[in-house]
Amino acid sequence: MIQSIPFCHALLFVIIALSSPTTQASSHHHSPFYHHHALKSRTRSSLASKNLPSNSFLPSKYSSLRGGGDVKAREEQDDEERYSRQVYTLGSRAHSLVRKSTIIVDGPPRSGLVYESIKNLALSGVGKIVLLENDMGSDNGGLVDEYYFDQHMDDLGAVYRHGALRECFPDRHDEGEVDDTELMAEYIRRINPNVKVRIIKRSEFLETFKSSDKIVDEEETVELVGTNPVLLCVDRPLSTQILLNEACRMIGSDFSERLSMSCIPFVSIETAGVYGKVFCDFGDEFQVVDEDGETPKTTLLHSVERTDREDDKEVVIKCIEGERHDVSKGDVIAFQVKNGSLDETSEILDTIECMVTYVKNPTCFHVKFCSAKDNHESIEGSELEDIMDCINNKVNGFSRVKVPKAIPFLSLEKALAAQDDPSENLFAASDLEKSFDLIRRSAIMASFATLESVTKAQSALPNLSDEHDFVDAVMASTSCDDNKQLKSIVSSFARCAKAKFTPLQAIFGALGAQEVLKAASGLYNPIKQFLLYDCDEVLIHSKPSTIESDDSHTSGMKYILGKSLLKKLSSQKIFVVGSGAIGCELLKNLAAMNVGTRKKKGGCIILTDMDTIEKSNLSRQLLFRDADVGKFKSMAAQEAIQRLNPKVHIVVHTSKVGDQTKETYFDDKFWSEGVDVVLNALDNVDARLFIDSQCVANKKPLVDAGTLGAKGNVQVVVPCQSESYASSTDPPEPTIPVCTLKNFPYEISHTIQWARDLFDGLFNRRPNQVNEYRQQISSLQPSELAKSLFNKLGEDAAMDMANELAEDCVSFDPTDNDFPEKLKSFSLSWACKLAQSLFYDAFHALLKQHPIDSLDDEGVPFWSGSRRPPTPLKYLDDSPNPEEMRINESIVDFVRCASRLRIETYLSDSLIKDEKYMSQFHLSLEDAKAALRAFVSQDETHSNDSNSFQRLMTEKIKMAKTKSSSIQNGLNSIEFEKDDDSNGHVAFVTAASNLRALAYDITPVDAMETRRVAGRIVPAMITTTALVSALSCVELVKLIQGAELKLYRNAFVNLALPFFAFTSPLPAETVQGLHGLTFTIWDKISIQETEKQSLNGGITLRQLLRRIKKKAQVGDEKVEISNVSYGPYMLYANFLHENDDEVLDASLQSLVEDAVGSDDMDDEDMDRGESRTEAQMEEEVKALKRRRFIDFTVIVEDPETGEEGELPPVRFVKWGKS
Repeated sequence: MIQSIPFCHALLFVIIALSSPTTQASSHHHSPFYHHHALKSRTRSSLASKNLPSNSFLPSKYSSLRGGGDVKAREEQDDEERYSRQVYTLGSRAHSLVRKSTIIVDGPPRSGLVYESIKNLALSGVGKIVLLENDMGSDNGGLVDEYYFDQHMDDLGAVYRHGALRECFPDRHDEGEVDDTELMAEYIRRINPNVKVRIIKRSEFLETFKSSDKIVDEEETVELVGTNPVLLCVDRPLSTQILLNEACRMIGSDFSERLSMSCIPFVSIETAGVYGKVFCDFGDEFQVVDEDGETPKTTLLHSVERTDREDDKEVVIKCIEGERHDVSKGDVIAFQVKNGSLDETSEILDTIECMVTYVKNPTCFHVKFCSAKDNHESIEGSELEDIMDCINNKVNGFSRVKVPKAIPFLSLEKALAAQDDPSENLFAASDLEKSFDLIRRSAIMASFATLESVTKAQSALPNLSDEHDFVDAVMASTSCDDNKQLKSIVSSFARCAKAKFTPLQAIFGALGAQEVLKAASGLYNPIKQFLLYDCDEVLIHSKPSTIESDDSHTSGMKYILGKSLLKKLSSQKIFVVGSGAIGCELLKNLAAMNVGTRKKKGGCIILTDMDTIEKSNLSRQLLFRDADVGKFKSMAAQEAIQRLNPKVHIVVHTSKVGDQTKETYFDDKFWSEGVDVVLNALDNVDARLFIDSQCVANKKPLVDAGTLGAKGNVQVVVPCQSESYASSTDPPEPTIPVCTLKNFPYEISHTIQWARDLFDGLFNRRPNQVNEYRQQISSLQPSELAKSLFNKLGEDAAMDMANELAEDCVSFDPTDNDFPEKLKSFSLSWACKLAQSLFYDAFHALLKQHPIDSLDDEGVPFWSGSRRPPTPLKYLDDSPNPEEMRINESIVDFVRCASRLRIETYLSDSLIKDEKYMSQFHLSLEDAKAALRAFVSQDETHSNDSNSFQRLMTEKIKMAKTKSSSIQNGLNSIEFEKDDDSNGHVAFVTAASNLRALAYDITPVDAMETRRVAGRIVPAMITTTALVSALSCVELVKLIQGAELKLYRNAFVNLALPFFAFTSPLPAETVQGLHGLTFTIWDKISIQETEKQSLNGGITLRQLLRRIKKKAQVGDEKVEISNVSYGPYMLYANFLHENDDEVLDASLQSLVEDAVGSDDMDDEDMDRGESRTEAQMEEEVKALKRRRFIDFTVIVEDPETGEEGELPPVRFVKWGKS
């Protein structure tokens, strides 16, 4: 599954973003489709970097109906499928650099943080991972490295190692049989077979860069570190970090030229208990190509005008009405040129630079034009006037240009020395509450610095008994006075420093990997230079274990949290909803935290996911491998978790949670008794809202997580204390007006959506239409069916259907030897006609209805603002004009793609999957060109038939009747599938969309961008996913602890900026009722049915009302029941039923069942079109009978004043089901 962030939770990102600087033709042939105007050229815009193929919008891999292409093309397709979601986040340029990178990793081979980091890097698709083995002695700090890590205190490392051993060497049960580093290397290959792995000694790496002037062996060095290296140091003492950092800065000058960098970027990460640290050094002048990864908005231009001052060198840029720009002072903008003007206009615009000097309002700002040459002289006078005229006549819009920036870094040694200098600004904020606490910062930095010296002195990490000595050592090393807060933080650090806290390791594994990817790609702002994060609030309720590290039952979680809390955690019933990207990370963390391992005490993980594994999942979902593609995610996840930790009791399902009409495992009993905590790993808002409603109804804690590219959020819902997920709702997603889609597109998303709708109409709706009416066509007289369609649909829709039926019902024999050629010819002819209809006739008719110089009702030019007049497109064979050739090739691609899918509608799925059979229907580019040449040479006459509508329609249906006899098994309807390039679906949408874009002066895009928009793909990457999953697990620990509300943290993160915000959940809103009554979403009025009432047919409405009145009364203040509703169904209203004994004495259950079964909804719900079929109503009635309780909405009123107020939800609990 892919997750998305609710708008209300991402609002903070918008605020941050706004505060940053980002913000007439002659006719040689009878067919009008033969020629086209000199179509205007492609535009300059933010999408210009996504170059389309010069010869075609259709990639060469679509050389046949299915499959085809050489091995290299298939490998590239495999790569594209695997990393598609990541490419949408990083972009092709950055992703390509990541794929070519070499990541050198130095860390303990049993460290969970090392495993977590390399997992993220391998899934991200780095080119090579080099593992450094520590072969250095005590003189060089080697032995300190060994003492600095305690494998018995690393639960995550133990779980990773166990899983790797079971997966990679299933026949070896003794851990000692496999070298730790070799095991890690093999595990990397299993995670991603495309990543190369190499193991070398640390001394060999250091020797390579020992001299600053001369390298040992340049070829060997390039082979070792590649041409895009980054070093990641994990869980190493400070002296080792400095040693490796200095080595990265000592690369020779010759090799530096080969690398095109002054040093190897260096990232170090380490954790100690619940405290962690990141450090980055990317060299003296690291280039950031794109700070945030966001695509600049293209804004439609109204005009460029002079300012009021005559001598002013600045001009005013105005947006069209309804458009808002996103530019800030200092931004450079580029203009989007209209088609047809690229060669001439771009020569002018390429020589200038346009910089924003003043932002007046969201629709208007001032700019200054300068020469793009080195002198950057201001442009004024007649030259400025010429540029303004050019822009006003030739430009459609503008967008921000992202300008690379250089960021200087200090070495680790220098950064440590300057850490207290505020002018250096060396600390990135990770928590708005903690990060600006200078005492906390000093305490944690000093603690990490002291940790090595204490470890070296006693040849072991400090134990609980060493707490006071450690505090004294830290205090002696700092210049701080005897500060109580500092001592408290250092004391907490000392108590847990020797152990590893699994969620924190996952957090820093994500942060470290993300910084490595930034260094390799130049994408996103890196951490500059330290980042500290801790979750020491979990220590408030913990009782640290006193078990020493040599005890075989010791674990990191037990040492930090205490034995009793770990037992409680292991006994919990945790419901994980979804096993996609976030779900996989959650499950891995839970396995390392020993959740669900005490089966006898009820401990278990319940997992459900109805999705199956796709290739694109493999770049983000740790638990799945290539061999798992096609399996249910939940089933494959269960197998993987059992490899990681066989003690985990995990129950899996493949059913949908939100469908209450079907009898599933997730019934009322499950929600009330079968779950303790819910962890959401969902990809849509509706499912989230359902889970949230169940958690509120049953007072269950919930942790919800979501991602969108580099952004992520976590929300914790604490029963009876916090607001719920639904307490803050998102606005509805913006929709594209029908008139914009149909006639007036001005963005590429409009043409893509139009093409997507076209696909569904042609290849899904129309085949289904034939299948639905095939029997009526054959059994009814044409005139009879024509009349029926007219009465049902109206004149226009009925005529359209008749035309479609006549066109789609074909007459040829599938057993005929000439069947393939006949079907190909028929489909090509149909596609040519379709192209003419869509890209010439429709545009011609629109321009005839609204001529270029026409005015609207207000006297304003009709074709102005966002309305762009289309250019009718025509096929011109063998034209030497480059633009005409480009249009021709685009039309050929469309015809070929449409023909291919048309063929498949007349074949069965089994035949379509038969590659040998489908080879008969191969469509080449020449086939499409020949069909177009034949089509445009036809002497077509377009007569205005004066026959009556009824007669025309009858004739069409008669044609369909004649042909439909050969369609024995119906037509094959095609569902749009975005992730399979071989099926041609995205190719068709791309071809159709880009042709329409060319006609409307919109920049075409490639298949990748089309797939994203048409498939509504949410960008995603493993680092963000891993981070929010880890943060969810931190909140899980607090929920098990029963922490105070102020200790929980909702998280809002953007790894690109980087930006982190942690806030306490808001308390549940208090609702005011009658007579001073107050309640929250967590309150309920419970009415329990008695055994006697149950035996007498169930509690009646009268009895329910009486008991509600009694419970709703506040003191002596009496209330009357105004109305009672179940969902959208009104069951009781006092002005209707107050004296209606039949209703009042009816059983409550029967009233609800009758209402649901009769579809007697409120008018508002009927207006929304929420009607249901009889089968659906029957299923809902059956579901009601299974329910343990029913919740009602009750409105009461003061009998004296008439004032109304709502009660908390009234829960009716059936007898025997409490």
